[in-house]
Amino acid sequence: MKKLTIAFAVLVFLAACNQAPKTAQDAKDVKTAAESAITYKLDTEASTVKWEGAKITQTVHHGTVNLIEGSLAVNNGKLEAGSFTIDMNSIQDLDLEDPAYKAKLEGHLKSADFFNAEVFPTAKFEITEVETNEDGTYAITGNLTIKDITKGIHFPAVVKLSDTGVEASATFQINRNEWDVVWGGSKTEQSIKDMLQNNLIKDEITFEVNIKTAE
Repeated sequence: MKKLTIAFAVLVFLAACNQAPKTAQDAKDVKTAAESAITYKLDTEASTVKWEGAKITQTVHHGTVNLIEGSLAVNNGKLEAGSFTIDMNSIQDLDLEDPAYKAKLEGHLKSADFFNAEVFPTAKFEITEVETNEDGTYAITGNLTIKDITKGIHFPAVVKLSDTGVEASATFQINRNEWDVVWGGSKTEQSIKDMLQNNLIKDEITFEVNIKTAE
């Protein structure tokens, strides 16, 4: 009994250490492109979304998820608006070599325990505000929707404009708890066992997005 009490105390301590700061803001109205803007359709084959997550034991997993559709609008030589949609059933892990372990992790991430891709097959990002920095980079604010939960996020981005289209890249983190991406499917429905298992996973998910438009 004493060993169980110590083990539980250790888990509670680790859980407390794992509490990441909030990353989300209130959702805002989506930015609408002006009539004079040029809208470029995303090249979903050339665009990529990479993800990375980890356990508190420092076990790190990374992989990709596919884009379904999207667009970026340019007005007066500057990015003005845009959005993209992600296929949550396309989640792939790229670090596990054993096919069985790889399939198990991918299935778990898609299951009701985490992203529940059967019920929520897509995620979406929509720009709400674009600011241009003095060094030519951009500060992007937008609404991120996962599991039908929409919250605002803010991150720096590099955007390259040409006569034929747009290339954009950004890396940012979210606190998955704010989108109810937790072991057990929802914090309101978590058992004690779910909570303990969830707290062994770091709160942060890192996304690296590289977008290209079609010519």
